[in-house]
Amino acid sequence: MTDHPTLSEFVTSEATDSRPASQPSTDETVTMTADERVATYLIEDQMADLTDAIREAVQNGIDSPGSSRVLVSISPERSIILDDGAGVDLESTDGRRNLSVLGAGSKQRADDETIGEWGIGKGAIIAKGAVHIWSHNAALCFDYRDRRDSGPWADVSGRDGHLVDAEHHLEGMLVEIDHYEDEVPDPDSYRWRRYVRDLRKRFAYVQSRTGVSVVINGEPVDKGDPFEAVADSPHPSLTRETDDAILALEYTPHEGLDIYSNGLYVTTKREYGLGGVVVSKGNLTLNFARNDIQSGCDRWQRIDNALEQTRDDLYAEVSDDRLTAESREVMIEAMASESSDEQWADRKLFQLATESRISLEEIQAAPKIGWVGGAEKGADKLVERGYVVLDTSDSATQRLRDLATDEDTSIAVPETFDVGEQAESEGVWTGYHRVEDESQLNADQRRYLRFARVLARELGIERDVYYGEASADAWTDGRTYIVITDSAVTSRQRAVWMHDLYLVVLHEAAHETSSRDRPSHGHHFESTFRSLVEDPDNRSSFAKLAQQVVDEGFESVFDKYEVDLQQSAAVASGQVR
Repeated sequence: MTDHPTLSEFVTSEATDSRPASQPSTDETVTMTADERVATYLIEDQMADLTDAIREAVQNGIDSPGSSRVLVSISPERSIILDDGAGVDLESTDGRRNLSVLGAGSKQRADDETIGEWGIGKGAIIAKGAVHIWSHNAALCFDYRDRRDSGPWADVSGRDGHLVDAEHHLEGMLVEIDHYEDEVPDPDSYRWRRYVRDLRKRFAYVQSRTGVSVVINGEPVDKGDPFEAVADSPHPSLTRETDDAILALEYTPHEGLDIYSNGLYVTTKREYGLGGVVVSKGNLTLNFARNDIQSGCDRWQRIDNALEQTRDDLYAEVSDDRLTAESREVMIEAMASESSDEQWADRKLFQLATESRISLEEIQAAPKIGWVGGAEKGADKLVERGYVVLDTSDSATQRLRDLATDEDTSIAVPETFDVGEQAESEGVWTGYHRVEDESQLNADQRRYLRFARVLARELGIERDVYYGEASADAWTDGRTYIVITDSAVTSRQRAVWMHDLYLVVLHEAAHETSSRDRPSHGHHFESTFRSLVEDPDNRSSFAKLAQQVVDEGFESVFDKYEVDLQQSAAVASGQVR
């Protein structure tokens, strides 16, 4: 990042002749009280990085009477904030106190003429570097950490502001933060770009509300009319204006809804299932760190009500197949909070085991329904036969199940049936399915299967190895075959899944009878399995094979052992169904 102007270079065009020689000197210290020192500590805890300090200085510049522009220069060495407002008479007691004492100042939380609050911003500013605040003919200097022994901070330390004569007269106000090295990133860090990006977003709609432009490192940040935020959106969008806010919404739920208090960015809310911007007309009541809205804010409550109605209107423009899980969850919550569940009851918001969608009306019309936690062969076959089997791996459908058991909600669903029992009675699924055409496996599954076949051979296990689908990691008939599934591996990292398969193959080899349908894991099994895992020859064979893979690669090892995949189930001769 290139350096930006020094203090004197930055204000040359703003300064006039030196103050008259007859004006008395101002050289005094403004000291904080014990309560103010405590407040400083609190503010340091809340203000996390340099952008908080710069934000406070920019907000003060925007709030300055008569201000029309705030210039900001950010560099690794220093940050400079200059406004063209009326400035502050630092030679007056009130002026000095307003800029040096935490909590002092004329700003009020209910004042919509200013965007800052409480007069607490000074704490964030002085915590980040040696600070020089210049207005009119005087300047306040702070060196909170006592890191400077030259320049305007030579005689300053601690939280006390030191008042000195200014070299020139300045009509507005200039804040220079000479950064403490341990309060900012390294000069080449990517975080400097992030700081600029975050500050640009912070003040994106301030000019639309206050008329004051903000320029950061030479570029204006203003995004213009908030309505234009969604004007060119390729997604369904809707704009609305109320007495309290401008709403510009679009259907981009993953991005979230950016909230601006009187043009100043506060937070991004995702609970509405929408994207876009909301710009309040007047200040919202914010928390201490100014990154969220306090509960009990009347203006926000009115905006929130308007948002919900506008959101509902926008959802009417979005087809069911485009609704994301986030949006569907929002809609379900709204249905549950209403006195009846008629709102959106005909929208296909819930996922069946076949991954198709179904509406609440259709669910409630079924005599009984079933729930499954993911893809199950029996479940999808039941759906094909007309049963309602809902897939709770879909977050919106899981939310319906949660709400259906909550006595405080209005959503009612039919009684349930056991999906496994129903599938078995229909003869469509026994819980275990062998993949017949191994060429249909994905790349990872093929690798797992081929490795398991080589591994079984090297371990001396005389059973064929196949790939299948089941809730178990694997199963065996206890004599001729072992079938592994996706859940046999816990990670895609090579070292992890190879060891996973080592344990799974030995586990099934320890079964001397079928491991389907409540397999026995008694003392005899545990003893056999433990001896297989701890057998030195088995461990050595596995280690040797794993090292071969590392040295030669999977394909070379598979070719060496002549292990390939079958194109059909013919070789199984009906052994596995």
